This record gives sequence, C-alpha cells and structure tokens, in this order.
Amino acid sequence: MSDREKAIKVLEELPDDISLEEIVETLYTVLDLKKRLDNIDEDKGITSEELKKEIKKW
Repeated sequence: MSDREKAIKVLEELPDDISLEEIVETLYTVLDLKKRLDNIDEDKGITSEELKKEIKKW
C-alpha cells in the first residue's frame, strides 16, 4: 500500500466534522508513529531503561 493510499485510509476513518488542523495533526501523528516503529524494527529504538534516564533529565 502506497503512502497516499495509507493517508486516504486514515482520512476515511476520521469524523466528518473534524477541522483541517486536526486532520494535519492526525496525519503527522501517524507519520511519526510509523517512523518510530520503523526505527524499532531496525534496532534504532531505545530501551526502557534508556528512556527512564532521559526522562529524569527533564
């Protein structure tokens, strides 16, 4: 499935009364999640322990 087809599928699942801003945010969130999942698949993700250390720095 192409990226265009994936975007259309996401858009078709959204409610009819959604704003353009919410549409853009939704598409960005889906893209960000896809990138993160791809990173995990490629062993580029971080462990839970590494995440906990990063959060403590905040």
